[in-house]
Amino acid sequence: MSEMQKEKTTKITNARTINKMRCIVALIICSIVIILTVVSLILNIINFYQEDSPEAGIGTLRMYTTLSNILAALAASICVPFQIEGLRKNRFKLPVWVVEVMYVGTCGVFLTLVIALATIAPNAGFVYAMFERSNLFMHTLNPIFIILLFTVAISDAKIKFNRIFYSIIPTVIYGLLYFILAFVANVWRDHYHIQDIMPWPVAFIAILAAAFGLSFLLRFLHNLTNVHVKKGIERYYKESPDYKFEKITNAIAKLAKEESKYYSQGDEIYIPVDIIKLLSERYNTDTLPLDIQYDIYLENYLLNIHVKEPKTKEK
Repeated sequence: MSEMQKEKTTKITNARTINKMRCIVALIICSIVIILTVVSLILNIINFYQEDSPEAGIGTLRMYTTLSNILAALAASICVPFQIEGLRKNRFKLPVWVVEVMYVGTCGVFLTLVIALATIAPNAGFVYAMFERSNLFMHTLNPIFIILLFTVAISDAKIKFNRIFYSIIPTVIYGLLYFILAFVANVWRDHYHIQDIMPWPVAFIAILAAAFGLSFLLRFLHNLTNVHVKKGIERYYKESPDYKFEKITNAIAKLAKEESKYYSQGDEIYIPVDIIKLLSERYNTDTLPLDIQYDIYLENYLLNIHVKEPKTKEK
């Protein structure tokens, strides 16, 4: 095998390219989800489809489908500013709490999708349940978009196992409210016809079990992508010829130069601790403490942006 062929087979994707594409995809999908939810919610509240039921108009806010889609859209709205900032600064990483909020929102619409397929479609017909009226948005498009978003694009942090219990809290709260308002206070009608199918305690347990199982599946798929993306980024900084130098100081200087390209007046200077640690492992620099490497990075960064006393923050 020639050197050129060997280079092609071992080509390593730039970590910035990986993260930038994830950020762009996430921004597009978040925007679509927000727009679809707002449009669908407005149409339902003004009773555009002229439905004759207590759940029409403002009554749509009684429906788990509506509330889960609103929650997911709010989670997407929280992501958007970070994604825009990521594109501006070429720093594509969502805080852990944002990823976890997105997890909660995704679990809700995933349950909506499954319930629509399992209970509404067999009775009302698949086409009606999934494609007619606002069902197209809230039963089909939004859930699919958000599931893809969370499992493929928003993979910035691993989801811990105990977060599964957090993710089903909205379902628990809605279930309790539904029981009180529909079966105790008789303020709502039993619009999900639970009593026609099974006793409500059995239904409540079954739905919670389904919510837990779906949350577990989402966590598994999300964390799988997280590991894959993390390995790709680690491979870039550990093996890419872009950071192949005789000394680690040169590699850190290169990193500082790349990061400084996106500096704007007034920005805090972030020290990319995680990347510097990867470079340290690549060069096996046991004799050069990490704090010295951070100083080298900062010094080179300042040389590139011509700032003497910046505010710094570890990343």
